[in-house]
Amino acid sequence: MPLNRSATRRQVVGSAAAAVVLGMVSPARSAALSGAPAATAAGAEDGWTAQWIGRDTPSVAPELGKQNPAPLLRRKFGLGKRVAQAKFSIVGLGYYEAWINGHRVGDQVLDPPPSAYDKTAYSRTFDVTKALRSGDNAIAVTLGRGYLSTPSTTPATIFGLAKAPWTQEPRLLAQLDIVFGDGTRHRVVSDDQWKITDGPTLDALYFGEHYDARRARPGWTSTSHDDSAWETAQVQPAPTQQVVPADMPPVKVTDTFGPVGSTEPKTGTQVHDFGRTTAGWARIKVSGTPGTTVTLIYGEQLNDDGTVFQSGLLGPAAVTHLDSYTLDGKGTQTWEPSFTRHGFRYVEVSTSTPLTSFGIEARVAHTAVASTGRFDSANPLLNRINANQRASLLDNMWGIPTDTPWRDRQGWTADAYLYLDSAALNFDVEGLYRQWLRTFRESQRADGSLPIIAPDPGGLPLFNDPSWSGTLISSAWTHYQHYGDAGVLSDNYPAMARWLDLMRTTIAGTDGLYTGFSFGDWSPPGAETGTTVALRPPEGSLLTANADLFHEARLLARIAKELGHPDDAARFDTMADALAEKFNDTFFDDATGVYRTAVDAGYRQTSNLVALAYGLAPEEHRDTVLANLVQDITDRDNHLNTGAIGTKLLLPVLTENGRGDLAYKIAAQTSYPSWGHWVKQGATTSWETWSMTKKDLSMNHPFLGTVDDWFYQHLAGIQAAAPGYGKVLVAPVVPDGLRYASAQVATPRGEVSAGWRQERGGLTLTVKVPARTPAEVRVPVPDGAWSITADRRATRGERKDGYVVYRVHAGTHVFRVS
Repeated sequence: MPLNRSATRRQVVGSAAAAVVLGMVSPARSAALSGAPAATAAGAEDGWTAQWIGRDTPSVAPELGKQNPAPLLRRKFGLGKRVAQAKFSIVGLGYYEAWINGHRVGDQVLDPPPSAYDKTAYSRTFDVTKALRSGDNAIAVTLGRGYLSTPSTTPATIFGLAKAPWTQEPRLLAQLDIVFGDGTRHRVVSDDQWKITDGPTLDALYFGEHYDARRARPGWTSTSHDDSAWETAQVQPAPTQQVVPADMPPVKVTDTFGPVGSTEPKTGTQVHDFGRTTAGWARIKVSGTPGTTVTLIYGEQLNDDGTVFQSGLLGPAAVTHLDSYTLDGKGTQTWEPSFTRHGFRYVEVSTSTPLTSFGIEARVAHTAVASTGRFDSANPLLNRINANQRASLLDNMWGIPTDTPWRDRQGWTADAYLYLDSAALNFDVEGLYRQWLRTFRESQRADGSLPIIAPDPGGLPLFNDPSWSGTLISSAWTHYQHYGDAGVLSDNYPAMARWLDLMRTTIAGTDGLYTGFSFGDWSPPGAETGTTVALRPPEGSLLTANADLFHEARLLARIAKELGHPDDAARFDTMADALAEKFNDTFFDDATGVYRTAVDAGYRQTSNLVALAYGLAPEEHRDTVLANLVQDITDRDNHLNTGAIGTKLLLPVLTENGRGDLAYKIAAQTSYPSWGHWVKQGATTSWETWSMTKKDLSMNHPFLGTVDDWFYQHLAGIQAAAPGYGKVLVAPVVPDGLRYASAQVATPRGEVSAGWRQERGGLTLTVKVPARTPAEVRVPVPDGAWSITADRRATRGERKDGYVVYRVHAGTHVFRVS
């Protein structure tokens, strides 16, 4: 049954006072450094004088189940004056929860965001004035492992998390800055005056959390708790080179709901179906005898016997996505985990002995990004696809952009780039991506090599894949287009230039083309039928890898020009020119107008797509290359044949080359392979593959859901014509069979919206432009006789193929075509 939503978030908190949440102070974006315990960092009042504390790190990562419990740390102190203002700054690695005088500090969870911890750790600062009082006070913090301190398993996790360069026991840096009513100041810091002891939680982010209520310490966050038997906390070496204020919203619990149904696949086991795929955890409300353990197993799919499927790809299946709670028998208790997160639709519940009462709810948690976009149309299928992609985007934002919350849970670099447009059109991801790009560049090796996941724990020895590693360039550029902050370009430029120069040297030794490893057009139709979850394209990866490398060289040349580095721009343009010539010599059959690799896999749409999208196709052959692409689509009854790279490009390339009608037919398909096929199969999120053929595949994976970009940018027609929407282009596609479509996007300059409606043989297009923003509106016109009416503020321009150009400024403008 559903729980009472007013229940406290953590059973360990206990008191009503703990439900009071202290507010977060917005951090300044400027960052100072903290390479040693007493160094300074933005986020603390006058720099850090606190020291890092925690338990000693063992020489070898402990085995799963043998790791230290989550530590409890506390510091009691007295105050003799009225407090006028108090700010609490904290870095708790891997994760933390904090209280002052029993009041929870903030409502964030799974904080701070993951990072290359040995390079940068993120702090937050909170206004805690109301929590302090004259007399005795107490700060209490518990620490979780997060990505910082992963226990080892057999088989080992393929990402090498247990041996990551930053691996150590959880660490705390905390500082309370107080200003009294008389203007004097006082500071309380983490140091060897703190006490530490083991808490009741055994956590491991990748596997789950186990809480034994019999080991809880009631009231430990309050001033009156007796900690005389606790140990003295040890000062530890700084685990990071710098502390920087977090530049994004924290992860928060954003939704709570009960199951839609339950089954009992075997005696003593219930499986609760929450009706949709999501990410977070379960909250339970239980009563029973002391020592009874409630076990929760989370998953996206069921086994044939109705139990929840647990994947064994990244660790032992039996302990993956598994939480447990052991009762102390003291009445009805409410609990939810603190330091783990699961991707799930189903939760399987079993108990060691029968319970007196039980209730369960799903708790959805993700980075609390604001919704900044909206899409709507007369086709419910498109609206459902958009809703599914929005859900997948949120489920994969938890401090970093990830691939899936269920299996890998990593910052795969191409995934983050491929869905960045979709994310930025729907949500405010400016800070999230700016901060993650820092982690990406800080994961660069000394020789300039870039990884394929960020942060990079070092377990995958794969570097410099142009289609993955090189997305540092394309992600920074895309961020700049959406938000207009050239600082993202300048911050990342040294790392981007070092990498591209490394690649320039590398391909000089391989006859001018990249010949190394690449994932290529990952997850094309049919790849899911293989025997593993390796979703490689049948044509291989060298064509797309070299196309992407060309695209990145051309982009970085443009970035270099924007930043005032003309010599670099010339060098990278020269690299791009040489790559284009070699690419066409190697992959293009000018007699047929088809791009293909030497691998005997037949023609694939992505091969022609990248050539058209990136400007690689020779001008005299573009029409033929496009015609071949179109012919393949129509031969497949208007279906795509693309993986993640080609899928992002397909509909925009068709639309920009005058085939928006065909793009719509693909978008509205409901048979395999298509987004509509997912919906017909009951999808509530975007999937990793075009069909779900094996249970190890993810059902919450947004990198194929990039049709969503097209909904906003082409069907509704809203595009940034200059970085940060300094200029706006509205160029909608109006396909036959669709009565209306509209979208709105909150840009740095204000809201831009566009909506069109077909009725009684005519078309009405309504466009809203924010202040001080010039816009070009391309009003679609049919063949034959027609007329356009527009308000006086719209200046008519040239007529082109299929549309008439108008130029407008701030305000709402209505165009009628009849």
